[in-house]
Amino acid sequence: MARKQAAPTTWEAIPAKTSKMTLRERWLHAMNFQKPDRLPMLEFGYWVETLPEWHKQGLPETVKNERDAYAYFGIENWGGGAINVGLLPHFQREEVEKGADYVIYRNNERALVRERTDTIRSIPHYVEYGLKDRSDWEKYFKPRLDPKNPARYPADWAKRVEAYKTRTYPLAAPIGSMIGWIRNWVGFENLGLIAYDDPALMEEMIEACCVCVCETIKPALSQVQFDFAAGWEDICFKNGPALSPRMFDQWIVPRYKRITDLLAAHGVKIVWTDCDGNIMPILDQFLAGGINCMFPLEVAGGTDPVAIREKYGRKVLLHGGVDKMPLRDGPKA
Repeated sequence: MARKQAAPTTWEAIPAKTSKMTLRERWLHAMNFQKPDRLPMLEFGYWVETLPEWHKQGLPETVKNERDAYAYFGIENWGGGAINVGLLPHFQREEVEKGADYVIYRNNERALVRERTDTIRSIPHYVEYGLKDRSDWEKYFKPRLDPKNPARYPADWAKRVEAYKTRTYPLAAPIGSMIGWIRNWVGFENLGLIAYDDPALMEEMIEACCVCVCETIKPALSQVQFDFAAGWEDICFKNGPALSPRMFDQWIVPRYKRITDLLAAHGVKIVWTDCDGNIMPILDQFLAGGINCMFPLEVAGGTDPVAIREKYGRKVLLHGGVDKMPLRDGPKA
């Protein structure tokens, strides 16, 4: 899992540099095993401390946020359909205690966390998770997954639909998370315990996430031709996934299949999920569910993009796969 990242001012795509192809054309060529004029320059997720440190090293002070940095370095980006398929509304941050070098607060997923304030901020210490039992699910979380909430679409959606028609960047339909969000709500250890002690609750939560995604994106799929769909899981660590492949087969693959079948019916054939760590043990499950693009292919976490290509050929698309660790050792490394 990455350290806390600086919040970008917006996820609207950066216009592509002048070239023979638009970024959208370039990206689609690359993802369909065709030859683009050059590979897209994609990057995201700077830490809070990154830009101030770069300012000390010569980055102009006018580069104040992540979007500015993208434009300065010539980095491009995909765009995301501005649709909320997750908890809505988010829980409000509530500060509980503040000390000289720490703060304890409830985050936007109702978890009680303790965070250092005197050093580089990484993953905070979780004191208590927001969903402890069925009562918390019924009272706090389930109502926030109502797909009929009109706030899931921005007020200017009609204007965005028109703008999307002339876009020059690839656009993603959001497909949320079937298990990663639940991991956030209950905690890593409790995820395994609930899967064993209360499988009915586990399946109910996964089903609610699936229904929320499907019902929320249906109107958008009829109005916009998306280039791909993007989700988030992050349920793997260096030794593999938080749940077994059998549990994926039982609970998660059928839900992903419903989502990817819906996407395919509207011409969306590229579907990725963002999952750090070692995804190798559940790669078959992702593919069975219609997730055909793996991202970010965390080499340091145990995922091997070369082995994936050798085993699966063009059945799987690869997005990422750059081992960032050698960057610490200079250009030669």
